[in-house]
Amino acid sequence: MTPAETPATFHGSLDLGEPWFGYIRVSTWREEKISPELQQSAIESWAARTGRRIVDWIIDLDATGRNFKRKIMGGIQRVEAAEGVGIAVWKFSRFGRNDLGIAINLARLEKAGGQLASATEEIDARTAVGRFNRAILFDLAVFESDRAGEQWKETHAHRRAMQLPATGRPRFGYIWHPRRIPDPTAPGGVRLQEERYERHPEFAPIAVELYERKLAQQGFAALAHWLNDEMLTPTTRGNRWGINSVQRYLDSGFAAGLLRVHDPECRCRLGQDHFSACKEGRWLWLPGAQPALITPEQWKEYTAHREQARRTPPRARSATYPTTGLMRHGHCRGTTVARSGRAADGGWIRGHTFVCFNHKNKGKSACEPGVYVRRDEVEAEVVNWLAENVADDIDNAPTLPAQRTAPDAAPDPRARIAAERARTEAELAKIEAGLDRLVSDYALDPEKYPADSFGRVRDQLLGKRGALVKHLQSLSEVEDAPTQVEFQPLLADLLRAWKVMHPVEANALLRRLLRRIVINARKSDEGARWSVVRSYEFHPVWEPDPWADR
Repeated sequence: MTPAETPATFHGSLDLGEPWFGYIRVSTWREEKISPELQQSAIESWAARTGRRIVDWIIDLDATGRNFKRKIMGGIQRVEAAEGVGIAVWKFSRFGRNDLGIAINLARLEKAGGQLASATEEIDARTAVGRFNRAILFDLAVFESDRAGEQWKETHAHRRAMQLPATGRPRFGYIWHPRRIPDPTAPGGVRLQEERYERHPEFAPIAVELYERKLAQQGFAALAHWLNDEMLTPTTRGNRWGINSVQRYLDSGFAAGLLRVHDPECRCRLGQDHFSACKEGRWLWLPGAQPALITPEQWKEYTAHREQARRTPPRARSATYPTTGLMRHGHCRGTTVARSGRAADGGWIRGHTFVCFNHKNKGKSACEPGVYVRRDEVEAEVVNWLAENVADDIDNAPTLPAQRTAPDAAPDPRARIAAERARTEAELAKIEAGLDRLVSDYALDPEKYPADSFGRVRDQLLGKRGALVKHLQSLSEVEDAPTQVEFQPLLADLLRAWKVMHPVEANALLRRLLRRIVINARKSDEGARWSVVRSYEFHPVWEPDPWADR
């Protein structure tokens, strides 16, 4: 029999095989680590065994399977564009570990005529039995992911009860003593000790100076340059500091002796859809076992500084004019912004006037009257306020806030908040002491507790502690009411150097004195000869905030 007469069954393929995409996913978050080399080798063996060819590799490193915000979506699009027949994975769990995401994207892949194949799980998804077995494997992958997540939550809760961070690793400014340390003389080559953090003699002062420099209005970029170029100090992982790393370190509060914990009642899906930060900014700060490097006053001042920066528009953080970021319109309580215009002589003046932002950008429905005032008029009013209302009267200002003497006067809200804060802090201390006793007793005699009783009681105490911490954060900060006398040197310096001071410097000093400057404008009641009458309100920091209801 000649080759031409050989049955077609025994002929080899004339092409190179069906084009497939190989998908590799390696996760370092709550799942096992499977090397990309192992996955690629298994997929290549499957392709050679089945007569397929891999035309391209799609690789996701450090990517969770709990969502589909991954490069796998690009592979599905390429199958829809007929660039390949399907996607091959090491195991079906590499495709995803989320029920809804798996169902939607697998249906999308198959609707385009594509296939999903596993190199190590031989299943024919064209049959009912094959689809059933594949569904079981997907459900098992989701179950394993959920179980691992629950175990991590239990581990984190246990570490928080011990006043330790959720993950044990070195922290800048501290010496970390891990629980497990190599010891050839110990059984198993590992010796156990109490995990703790101690103040680092070299880096702790640098951490303190970081906060001091930030409170002195230095930006995160300047702090990163200082650490990298002047101090030659790397991160705990040996990398160079960046804006984000400096910001994360300072915001964490670890150097203040605190542990930052995500609010368990927040529904932003941190740890599932994203991992960097809470989208709603809902964090709890719990007491930690590590020694504090900065004082509670410094931490309070830092958080107030960050909150002020968050509320300040980006362009107002670097002041162009002395009153930048302080101007408000009394009618709508919105901001007023600088607008360039022409002077009387026809010359162009930058920031010639202030106008209502809502009226200018949103229309009369947002603010019907609007406001229009020249900048030099505003700055003249500021100087008058400094001279007439502050500088001349400073000697006559009382050294203490006026006391309430009327019998029917309303109680001071600060006193009520202080009493509520003291009561809540005392209750929180009891809960934390109970947690400490529970964990210590369980560590000494775990058989003392019936099955699941320790975990149930621990979760109850942690829930109560979380509620108390949230209540503390909901209380208004009890501010120490300052007096005018405390600002006398600052007021005198500002008034004396106003004409020669740089706008950035003048703005920084005004922000320490004033909450805001309010412009009110109305038409005078003069019939056809009406005119605009403007008035100004200054809200200093030593007086109760008249806009506190907003």
